[in-house]
Amino acid sequence: MCDKKRRFLKGFTLVELLVVIAVIAVLLALLVPSLRMARAVARRVVCQSNLRQIALAWNAYLDDNEGAFYQGLNANLLYGGWKGTFTMMGDPNRPLNSYFSLPSIEENENDAKIFRCPADRGGMPGRMLYEKVYHASGTSYITNLFLIGPVGFSFNLFYPPALITPEVTLLGQKINERVPDVSVDEVANPSRLLLIGDYGWINQWKPRPYARAEWKELAEWHARVDCHNLAFLDGHVKFLNIRKGFWVTSEYCVLPFKELFGLAYQIQEPAP
Repeated sequence: MCDKKRRFLKGFTLVELLVVIAVIAVLLALLVPSLRMARAVARRVVCQSNLRQIALAWNAYLDDNEGAFYQGLNANLLYGGWKGTFTMMGDPNRPLNSYFSLPSIEENENDAKIFRCPADRGGMPGRMLYEKVYHASGTSYITNLFLIGPVGFSFNLFYPPALITPEVTLLGQKINERVPDVSVDEVANPSRLLLIGDYGWINQWKPRPYARAEWKELAEWHARVDCHNLAFLDGHVKFLNIRKGFWVTSEYCVLPFKELFGLAYQIQEPAP
């Protein structure tokens, strides 16, 4: 009796099985991009949290040092994080580490993850820093060169001779005079001034020819072209589109000195 019943049990036909597979494939095609985007957003949020804490640490550092920004050879990378695999000239003691209960020279990259962007994927293969920036430099984040800059900083490094105009020369002279001893008291608008961001932003604002593909050594990490996570001097963080040149906008500025905004307006490039 049981055998007779079993003969009449109906299974899936080949057509039905193919339909089910097709439906699953369609659902996956719809879900995978959404999941990928959700992961990208999650990484961006973690990165923003890191930057917010680093910005707060910078403000604590400024309070402890009478408003003076950290200066030194490669200071824009050697301010905090672990020691990295790439040997850079400069003081290996990273002053911001103490605000995260880390030794000034951290040997273990797993102990300094506050300085690692989860979306850090380095640069283009064959170009500078093609490995993860955090792994190479000890931090995924680079500071505003006009605040925490290297000794011997020169504005002229950003402009090839063919692009140097009288306005560029004048702005460069005034910036070079001010940068070595910049103090937080000189900053015009902390809520607009960019302090630190994921590594790619430092090439993004540089004037052309840095806009050319061969200068884009570091791809965008957060799934949008020319957009980066950035912390402002007052501590707030935004995901911003950074334009080429020394833009002074209602949303952000790179230069800390208000009296130089007029010159910056003269040389900034038109919006795309």
